[in-house]
Amino acid sequence: MKKFLLFVTILLSFDTAVVSAQRIRSQKRNQIYADSVKIKWQLYADSLELLLDKYRKADSIAATETRTITMNPYFFPLISTGTLYRAPLQQSMGISWLPSSLSSRKNAMLQSGGDEQLQALAGINMQLASMYARNPVLFQQTQEQVKHEGAMVADVEKPMSTDKRIMDEIQLADIEHDITDTIAAITRKPNFWTIKGNSSLQITQSHFSDNWFQGGENNYAALAMITLEANYDNKQKLQWDNRLELQLGFQTAPSDTCHTLKVTSNLLRLTSKLGYKAAKNWFYSTQLMSYTQLYPNFKTNTNEVTADFASPVYVQLAIGMDYKLKKNKFQGSLLLAPMSINMTYVDRAALRSRYIQEDDKNTKFTFGPNVTMTFNWNIWKNVQWNTRLYWFSDFKYTNIEWENTFTFTINKYLTSKLFLYPKFIDNNTKYRRENGSYWMFREWLSMGLSYSW
Repeated sequence: MKKFLLFVTILLSFDTAVVSAQRIRSQKRNQIYADSVKIKWQLYADSLELLLDKYRKADSIAATETRTITMNPYFFPLISTGTLYRAPLQQSMGISWLPSSLSSRKNAMLQSGGDEQLQALAGINMQLASMYARNPVLFQQTQEQVKHEGAMVADVEKPMSTDKRIMDEIQLADIEHDITDTIAAITRKPNFWTIKGNSSLQITQSHFSDNWFQGGENNYAALAMITLEANYDNKQKLQWDNRLELQLGFQTAPSDTCHTLKVTSNLLRLTSKLGYKAAKNWFYSTQLMSYTQLYPNFKTNTNEVTADFASPVYVQLAIGMDYKLKKNKFQGSLLLAPMSINMTYVDRAALRSRYIQEDDKNTKFTFGPNVTMTFNWNIWKNVQWNTRLYWFSDFKYTNIEWENTFTFTINKYLTSKLFLYPKFIDNNTKYRRENGSYWMFREWLSMGLSYSW
């Protein structure tokens, strides 16, 4: 009996030793597994940290003199006490979930909308969801328990209201006044007039062809010019343009034995054009133009007058259609008049044969079509081109004038001008050159003072 009891005692002791050894081996296996899980967490954390370093800006907290791995706060759920969070489960079970056959990087990008910071959070949530499924024994608490203990900041449950306006909170001041008179609105009539002008005093160099109709010689001279414009535009149908031009130039005349000074430029011209809008850029127009001399011209080495004030004076009335174009740097007009009346009046009896070809008459009328083109073009910043092209014919003779003025602006008050003036007129044989041509040409180049308003 004693031997049996001793055998049972030895058997129980051996069984206890075996169970204890198995328990110790099991604890060692669990510890090794837990250690491997922790190592795995650290590897995932390190890989996510490298991913963030690639796309995020340098963090001033993480920047140190020696490179150390500083855990990002977003990795707290991975290294803290195992906690079951809602976000990884919502992400894995949401509608944006992708099969495992697709890369986790693509899944994170889809769920985060491409934001780099959200991509990192999506990667952390995916890792937590994977550990929830593989090692549920490591997670002993839930997000609600942590929140209940006060270790987690609660989200804002009630958003801020933006319906109330600041103006609703401001109390309007009750201002007392003793104004008893009725305040009446003042209506001001718009001003449709545009007034502008230009004046200049130039030192010129001029060239004349030998058959220039007013005479002249190559010279250096002084030239004064004034241009005034008064234009009316009611912005609806009616336009009325008025332009007054005055030119007076003198030169020294060494070759003239009778006169110390000689007139080189001599013009007084008034142009008035009234238009009524017919279409987009077309106007029914009537133009009245009149021009004459300001100062008498004398033939060289004699006291013979070649032109004087109102001898002659030209008056033209044209009726037709006017096309106007205005763009950024260009403004022009083209008047097509199928019917125009030209009147030439000569006050001096001695000059009637020169301009009318009849000594007993001081007035001459001609009828025919007329074309007048004028434009102003700012070619470059400091270069401006003004031109006037005039054509008239009574089917017996033709008159063509093309005035071109190029203005080179040096500064506000200093300019240089180039004037080119070809002219064709065949109503008098005295204008015919030796080669049979009726073409004339005048040119001058000047530099001087200029002022515009």
